[in-house]
Amino acid sequence: MKKDSITLLIFLFFSLSVYAQVGKNLIPLKVDHITTDLTLKQGEESAFSFLLKKDLYYSITVEQKGIDVTIILKDQHGKTLQEVDSPNGRFGSEKIVFSPDSTANFTLTVKPLAETTNAKEGKYSVLVQSPPKKLKQLSYKALEQDFNILKNAFIETHVGLWYNTYTQFDSLCNVQKSKIKDHMTALEFYQLVAPVVTYTKEGHSAIQPSEETNNYIRQNGRYFPFLVKIFDQKVYILNDLDHFKTRGMQISAINGHNIENIMAQFLTIEPADGYNTTSKYHWIETAFSKYYLRFFEQQPNAFNLELINPKTSEKISYSQIPSLNFKQYGKFVTKETKAIPNYNYKEPASLKIDTLNSTATLTVNTFSTNNYTNGRNGFKGFLAKSFEQIAGRNIQHLVIDIRKNEGGAQGMEDHLLSYLIDKEYPKYQYAEIPSFTYSFLDYTEYQAQQSRDDFEKELRGEFYRSNDGRYLELPGKYKGDTPQVNRFKGNVYILIGGLTFSGGSEFAALAKNYTKARFIGEETGGGYYGNTSGYFIHYTLPNSKLTGRIPIIKFAVEKKENSIPFGHGLIPDDLVQPKVEDFLSAYDTEMEFVKKLIRNK
Repeated sequence: MKKDSITLLIFLFFSLSVYAQVGKNLIPLKVDHITTDLTLKQGEESAFSFLLKKDLYYSITVEQKGIDVTIILKDQHGKTLQEVDSPNGRFGSEKIVFSPDSTANFTLTVKPLAETTNAKEGKYSVLVQSPPKKLKQLSYKALEQDFNILKNAFIETHVGLWYNTYTQFDSLCNVQKSKIKDHMTALEFYQLVAPVVTYTKEGHSAIQPSEETNNYIRQNGRYFPFLVKIFDQKVYILNDLDHFKTRGMQISAINGHNIENIMAQFLTIEPADGYNTTSKYHWIETAFSKYYLRFFEQQPNAFNLELINPKTSEKISYSQIPSLNFKQYGKFVTKETKAIPNYNYKEPASLKIDTLNSTATLTVNTFSTNNYTNGRNGFKGFLAKSFEQIAGRNIQHLVIDIRKNEGGAQGMEDHLLSYLIDKEYPKYQYAEIPSFTYSFLDYTEYQAQQSRDDFEKELRGEFYRSNDGRYLELPGKYKGDTPQVNRFKGNVYILIGGLTFSGGSEFAALAKNYTKARFIGEETGGGYYGNTSGYFIHYTLPNSKLTGRIPIIKFAVEKKENSIPFGHGLIPDDLVQPKVEDFLSAYDTEMEFVKKLIRNK
């Protein structure tokens, strides 16, 4: 009885602290105070317990310093809430953001990744942060340093110099740098530096606000309570809200901000390959409320809307539409997206066969092997089974839908193509990296010398320095698959769109080069002539703490179609786009167009 009473007193005394259980040692820590140099060995686990208060947004960060770990957050009943293991190896951060619905105790387990490539022992740190009450201001000198680091990193990696000359890129950087002022917040700095990232014209580049800014916004931000869809550069609302009848209405203005000005701002901060805009519009759709908060109003209590009925051109005004906090907005998005049949895909790939019309529809929504059971082999198995069924039923028409395919694992696009070709093909003119080493790695996941050495070794395993000084892929490193026995020999129709990006866009480009497929939809989001992706260097600027990534492998696709303007995606043979009423009624405009083509064959 005495032992239980003492335990209760200890628990109450440290109720606002964090504890780490390593073997039999209990280490007390305070929230917002970092604990460093904790040691973890293979076969061990560290268990932390901490009290989190209702509706506060906490950032939980475990910094890996030589050992790759998985972190697991559980509630007071032992139920797993989040499990995180980022693909950043033995160095870098594992992060969880969480806000409890009620004040309670939670536990965090830190355990080594059980792989032979992982270290037997390493150090790590843990930090549980509560949201900031206000955003701190930074000096001009600090912001200038961050700006110069990012600009020089882009120049050193050649990102921004495929579609721009150095003079053009430097000029844009100088314009944005001139806007830096003393005592800016990290959010204000993000607003002026994001257009620099966009001007790289590399869709795989990215920049995000700092963790402090994100937590501040989660805690204090108020969100636009609507889903939107963009058709023909016009923004439409997809949902009603309480007694506000807004579904299908076109937005004219929000709180006095003209929609054209809002969209112009968003287009300047959404990177895309080359001069493409179709990807920008699709990505802006899903981030519309988030972007509005970042650039126009952080804490609007309500929204006033000016709308246009697209059927009658009638103007409609609504006032005092309640804004949503972050938690309300998350629940709203989950509910509303489920109510729209074609908003998100539910499975990575599927096959439907219509024997009456001798048509098979193969939908491949992603090349990410993480989405398939058994990974790469799971995807290959799915294709093998699908084309076996197609061949067994003597199908004459094949529709391949990659409108939502934003890429994934290298080479999966080749494996799909191997079912459409009868001979091997050259995939790339070349694949090139800027160098084996970089001067700005102190601000990346490669701070530690060991991680730099590992990264350089990995690059040298795939690239070599040629006689002309370029760093090119080793012969045979990136090549397509050999033709499959069950390859399809009939009529092929491929549906493409602005979300057809990266590996998805590469598949479209290769199919254009080496098959007689007919393309329907809109311009692909990824560049026809290639992209910069593959390996990514993730950076954190030292003062503003803005984070992002820089892609370093330039993939130049073997081009066959010279009619496509440089810096654009694959242009469809038939430009077909839905109207808002088609989308809301679940009428698949592009698919119905293809079915009509097949019926008229």
